[in-house]
Amino acid sequence: MGTLLPGELDLIGRYGTSRHTVREALRVLEDMGIVKRERGRGTLVISTEARPAFVQSVKDPRELFSYPKNSKFRVLSEGKIGDNDVWPSKMGSDISEQWARISGLRTLSDGRPFCWTDVFVLPAYADIAEQLDVRGAPVYEQIAEKYGETVEKISLEICAGLLTGSRADALEVPDGTPSLVLYRRYCGNGGRLFEVSVTEHPADTFSYALEFNRGWQAAEHWSWSK
Repeated sequence: MGTLLPGELDLIGRYGTSRHTVREALRVLEDMGIVKRERGRGTLVISTEARPAFVQSVKDPRELFSYPKNSKFRVLSEGKIGDNDVWPSKMGSDISEQWARISGLRTLSDGRPFCWTDVFVLPAYADIAEQLDVRGAPVYEQIAEKYGETVEKISLEICAGLLTGSRADALEVPDGTPSLVLYRRYCGNGGRLFEVSVTEHPADTFSYALEFNRGWQAAEHWSWSK
């Protein structure tokens, strides 16, 4: 351990293979935790054994954020973020008062509400509110289709909360009902944030399940893109 592997050209000549094959082999070794590639230095051997981990395979963001098929988002209000509004720090400091806000309920086919959602989008995407009541697709997906945005990264944080006031009334639960709050941030090309959604569910109506399979450790550079 601690030694450097020969450079790509040396490996190509030694094994009589292509540059693509050598790079793919190094990538696999890095994913297995055997080597670490450092810019300007080369490929460093950091372990003599592969390090398995438990990993989750996600092919589509809908696998993470699915709602009942018979549900629908109903827009109740829209406009800009007000000057006096205060939003949780979990939403990030890179949104401003110029962003558009779309608020509403997601309901089942019989009209029963099961979560409240505030969606914050870049001003250029504010018109997306006009079609949210019609289509059941996620907001980020509709933005991608309508404006040509590319989803490069999605982050999710789940926190505990309490439903109070008008939000509790809208969800037809007693004031002070425990809730689970989901903060989702969507970034496009160049890491630009274009949407933040805050969804609040009464705690007894929400569950979030994950399944991990034994596999090689995920590389640090992993990302999802459309």
